[in-house]
Amino acid sequence: MTEPRFALLMSCDGQTDIDMESLPKVASDIYIHWLNQGTIHECAGEEKLLPYQEYKFYNVRFKQTAMWSVTGRCNYNCRHCFMSAPEALQGEPSFEQCIYILDALERCGIKEVHLTGGEPLVREDFWDIADEILKRNILIKTIYSNGKLIDEDFVRNLRKRHIRPSVQFSFDGVGRHDLMRGVKGAEDDVIRAFELCRREGIITTASMVLCKDNQDTIRDTVRLMGSLGCNYFKIGSAYEQGDWLKHLDRSLTTRETYEIFMDYIPKYFEDNMPVSLGLEGFFNYEHPEDKVSCSFERGIPDESLSKVKMCAHVKTSLYISPSGQILPCFSMIGQPIENRMPNMFDTPLEDILNESLYSEIINYSCKDYFDHNPECNTCKYKNDCCGGCRAVAVRTSGEDYLGRDLRTCEYFLGGWKERKDEVLKKACIKGPQIGPRV
Repeated sequence: MTEPRFALLMSCDGQTDIDMESLPKVASDIYIHWLNQGTIHECAGEEKLLPYQEYKFYNVRFKQTAMWSVTGRCNYNCRHCFMSAPEALQGEPSFEQCIYILDALERCGIKEVHLTGGEPLVREDFWDIADEILKRNILIKTIYSNGKLIDEDFVRNLRKRHIRPSVQFSFDGVGRHDLMRGVKGAEDDVIRAFELCRREGIITTASMVLCKDNQDTIRDTVRLMGSLGCNYFKIGSAYEQGDWLKHLDRSLTTRETYEIFMDYIPKYFEDNMPVSLGLEGFFNYEHPEDKVSCSFERGIPDESLSKVKMCAHVKTSLYISPSGQILPCFSMIGQPIENRMPNMFDTPLEDILNESLYSEIINYSCKDYFDHNPECNTCKYKNDCCGGCRAVAVRTSGEDYLGRDLRTCEYFLGGWKERKDEVLKKACIKGPQIGPRV
């Protein structure tokens, strides 16, 4: 929001008289737009802002969202769990520690949380934690679950609290889900959970971990997701860490993964795009916008490289591990870099956000990347790639946040971009609709 717009919004406090006729047209147009949107409304008598609506100043770096693992435990035995939840290696914060975390989120003005684990619903005090979140006027935006504990009681608890978060499930392939999850009946349970959510009008999304054991199920799985009312389905490779270290012979190389994606994309359009789909940054299609995109292709001009952050996601969000570690994103848990990150049980969250290794690295720009990797400056794909994904980079380089993302290198230097563009052209689809991401 621009400073002039913010000044206009600050006047919407129930105590300031606004004469629309005497305002400059640009200001009156903004007010009218907000009125039509329902963002503001005209006061009725002595109406004033309620306490939770009052404007507040937080003396910390802005963060809108926290993704929070409320437990490191799980009721499944997933062979590809990168945080080793079957062994609960990340532990679980006590209820008192959860309150401490929530107090910190409230002090720092964080307004929404995504609750994950492990499996968050294995906590007996899950709904007590939810109540504490709501007391602080923080929105529960998403609950991540394997689906086993999504039942009528879950729905009743949502109704009781008048909340409707979306639910993200894991689904690892038609006929292969039980194998991947290590529990008999897991596939039936998650399908039942999908159907329950659709019946109740709860938005669902899902993710799939791709490996040699389920690579041939993509088409049937995407079709199933569409039939179950899934809103968005993303497919990505297994991380070579945690419990997956026992199954590395089942991993796919980046080239194998991209070949699978290339083979499937035409089939996706043949099937009339059953669900919005993301293929590990390689390809993304969104309903109802009818938009194709690719997160690898950023299109940042040279003059903006010093302004644009390496990762757009971390500008407004953070990840809290079960042990209280603050990380740029969920995907970095279990990596060596995790041990260098600040812990909010040792350091106030305000200090972490304002001045710490965490605040330093999330502030890196694309220019910082190229200064750190001068060999990338001469690459013709420089302005699209901009270094790629930081989570993938640290999985390759260990603790180097500015390391190279070899997956994105393969996408451009291996000719996959051109091959994919040709496939999209044959499918009468325009190439990625991209613009500078700031």
